[in-house]
Amino acid sequence: MSIQSLSIPYLIPDMPSADEVMPFLREIDSNRWYTNSGPLLNRLKEQIGEVHFAGMQVSTLLCSSGTAALELGLACLNLKPGARVLVPAFTFPASANAIENCGFEPVFCDVDEASWVLTPDIALEAITQARIDAVMPVAALGRPLPVDQWDHFCETTGLPVLIDAAPALGNQGVGKRFHVAYSLHATKAFGIGEGGVLASQDVALIDLARRMSNFGIGPDTQVVCRGINAKLSEYHAAVGLAQIERWPERQLRRARIDAAYRASMKLHSHLWSTQSFDDQFSASNVLVPLPVRHNRSTMPVRLNPRLKTSVQNAQEQLASLGIGTRLWYNPGLHRHPHWAGARQVARLGQSTLVTVDGLNARIIGLPFHNFLTLQNIDYIVRSLCQIVENREYSASLN
Repeated sequence: MSIQSLSIPYLIPDMPSADEVMPFLREIDSNRWYTNSGPLLNRLKEQIGEVHFAGMQVSTLLCSSGTAALELGLACLNLKPGARVLVPAFTFPASANAIENCGFEPVFCDVDEASWVLTPDIALEAITQARIDAVMPVAALGRPLPVDQWDHFCETTGLPVLIDAAPALGNQGVGKRFHVAYSLHATKAFGIGEGGVLASQDVALIDLARRMSNFGIGPDTQVVCRGINAKLSEYHAAVGLAQIERWPERQLRRARIDAAYRASMKLHSHLWSTQSFDDQFSASNVLVPLPVRHNRSTMPVRLNPRLKTSVQNAQEQLASLGIGTRLWYNPGLHRHPHWAGARQVARLGQSTLVTVDGLNARIIGLPFHNFLTLQNIDYIVRSLCQIVENREYSASLN
C-alpha cells in the first residue's frame, strides 16, 4: 500500500518550504560557491555545534550522508583489512554496509531485552568469545546510549568504538574516547534531505576524516591519505540553515505528539489491560512503548508475546484502517540473505540472537510525525488496542 493511499501515513518528512530556503539559495547565487567547504556549510556546522553539542568539546565533520559519516569514522580507526567489528543485528542495514564497504567484517550480536541496544556488558561478553577489533553500538530508534559507560568500555578494553546514532542527533552525546555518526536524512528529526555528521572529541580524527572526505587531499593539494568524495554541498547546507531556524518549534511539536500518544494509551488502557499504563516502561500486559528518551524520533511499541496477534497481522489490519506502520529492523540483519553466513556472537548460555528475534516478532512502529492531529493519534491507539484484543472495531477516522 502506497503512502498516498493511507489516511494516516507512517511518516511525513517535515522539511523547510521553498520560501524558507530561498534566502539561502540567493546567498549561493551571490557567492558563486556551490561545494567544497563553502560559507553556508561552515555556518551550518557552527550552528549545529551550538544547538546540538552545546557545552561539549566536540569537533564535527558534515558530509554527504549518514552512511558516509559511518564509513569515514571507521576508516579513521586505524583498523587492519578484515578487522572484525561487533554490531547489533537489531539495526538498519547501513550499519553493516558501512563496515563491509571499509573492508571489515561485521560480527552480529544480540541486544538488551529492556533497552533494545548493544550494551557495554554485552560487548564485554562478546570479546571473551571471539576476536573483536572494534565495536559499533547503535542508538536504536533514537535511544541515546550512556556516554560514561562507553567511555569506560573504551578505556578498559582498548577497543575503538564508533556509535551509529543515525536518528539521534540531539539525543546522543559524544564521549571523550568514542566517536559518533549521525544522519541528516529527510526522515530524521533534523533532516536536510541527505547528509551526515561525524562527531568526536578527537580533533586529529576529524581532521583526517575531513581530508578523506575530499579525495584524501591535504592542505598543499597533495594526496596524503586514501579518500572518497563525501562532501556536503552548499545546497544541502542551505536547507540545513533553514531547518535549524525551525528546530525549537519542531521539537516542541514532537514533544506534544509524544505526550498525546502517552495520554491516549493511558486513556484507553481499559481496552487492553487491567493494569495502569506506566510511562517508564512496562506496567501493561499488551502494549509497551520504548522507554522515555530525550527527543522522540519514532513511536515503536512492543506487543506482549502472549498475544495471539502477530506484528504482521497487526500491520495488515491497521493498513486496512488507513494507518501506516513499520516493522522496525525486521528481520534482524543476521536473517538477511546477504549476511546468512556472517559471524554471530550470542549471549552466554544462548545459541542464537534470541532477543533480536523476539523483538522482530513483537515490535511495530506507529505513525510519528509533525502532521499528526490529536484525533489521528486517538484513532491509531484505539485501533491497535482493539486489534491486539481481537475485538471488532468500527470507529470512523476523524
